[in-house]
Amino acid sequence: MNVQPDIIDEQLRMGRLRRVVDLTAYWLENGSFAHEEALSIIEHARGEILKLCPGKDDVFELVIRPRFLRILNERALVQWGRADSVN
Repeated sequence: MNVQPDIIDEQLRMGRLRRVVDLTAYWLENGSFAHEEALSIIEHARGEILKLCPGKDDVFELVIRPRFLRILNERALVQWGRADSVN
């Protein structure tokens, strides 16, 4: 049994996952777009993440979406002068 290709594939997928999450977080923090567009970006990232990790919807909802929503709330406080409830 040759497990090395499986390990390499897993490492590549996790690297891509990390880049998708980091880039999305960067865009949410620094981009110039409306709140609705930001929510659309989150949904797009969700689709890309689930392509990399099928069946991990629960992980996205428990770990990644809250991180993105926290960024939007912090941005709302600073940039838009209010805290939106985006849950």
